[in-house]
Amino acid sequence: MNNVKTVSATEARNNWFEILNWINAKGVTVTITKNNSPIAKIVGVKTFRLKKMAEIARNLRGFLKGKKAYFPYEDPKIISKERKYLNDVRLWKIK
Repeated sequence: MNNVKTVSATEARNNWFEILNWINAKGVTVTITKNNSPIAKIVGVKTFRLKKMAEIARNLRGFLKGKKAYFPYEDPKIISKERKYLNDVRLWKIK
C-alpha cells in the first residue's frame, strides 16, 4: 500500500473532504501539485507524531549509549542526609 498520494490543486479543491478522510483513516500523505510541480504536502497529525516519536527514541538511544545512569538514592551521602531528615521529622520513632 502506497502511503503517498499526489493530487492536482483542482482535484484537491473539488474532493477536499475525501482527501481529509484519506489522511485521517488511512494515514496517507497527500502532495498537492499545480502545473505539475508540488506546492503543498499534507501529513496527518497521527502519522507526524509517530514518526517524530520514533526519531526521538532513535536519537535518545544513540545519546545514552555507553553512559551510566546516576540514581541519587544510591549515593551514600544522600542516603545519610535523608535518614537524618526523616529521623528529625518523625513524630515518633519505631525501634
